[in-house]
Amino acid sequence: MRCGSTASWVVSKGLVIAAGAIAAAIPARAHAMWGAARLPRTDIVRSTPPDQSWLQDVPEKAGAHSKGKVAVFPIAGDDVYEPMRAEIVRVLRGKGFTVLASLRPVDSAAQLREMSAALGLGAIIDGDVKGDGTRQAARIQLRSGLSGQTVATATYSGTTPKIATAIKRGLWGRFGSAIKHGCATGSRPRRPSKEPLRIDAGTPLDSPVASRSL
Repeated sequence: MRCGSTASWVVSKGLVIAAGAIAAAIPARAHAMWGAARLPRTDIVRSTPPDQSWLQDVPEKAGAHSKGKVAVFPIAGDDVYEPMRAEIVRVLRGKGFTVLASLRPVDSAAQLREMSAALGLGAIIDGDVKGDGTRQAARIQLRSGLSGQTVATATYSGTTPKIATAIKRGLWGRFGSAIKHGCATGSRPRRPSKEPLRIDAGTPLDSPVASRSL
């Protein structure tokens, strides 16, 4: 009887241990099967918008010497964050020019001349982009502040990053001399207009990028 009792106790203890192991394995297996679906993913990379500080016109510092004023209008068809126009603005500011990026385009060469006279602009840059993907074609125009007419044109093709890089590397070589000449000429006194000109200078709330962030 004593041996039988001992054997029964061993068997009972083995059953208890086995039952505990099974009970512990069930939640572990369930977690392995379903837990991963409920846990938040940590491998998702959220891209942040590029720096848009270039859109703000930099105030002229007292005593600072600017090489001239240039307006850079929005480029029709540029991507949402305007990477092509951003490179134009950065290139010109890097060369020591005062660049106005908040002005809105006008409808005619006459209005462009009046705007240039009122603000002392030596040159204006605008343009457009057609196509998409690798078949994009960007046309960048340089206009004279005195005449309002186009004096130089640069064309680029490819993807948006490729065009932006080409502008960064080659725009000054295409437009530099004409911009310097235009700003030197545009700094001279001009005959005032007979009629007042209304200049539309955009605010952060007017810009397409700022509006989308609201």
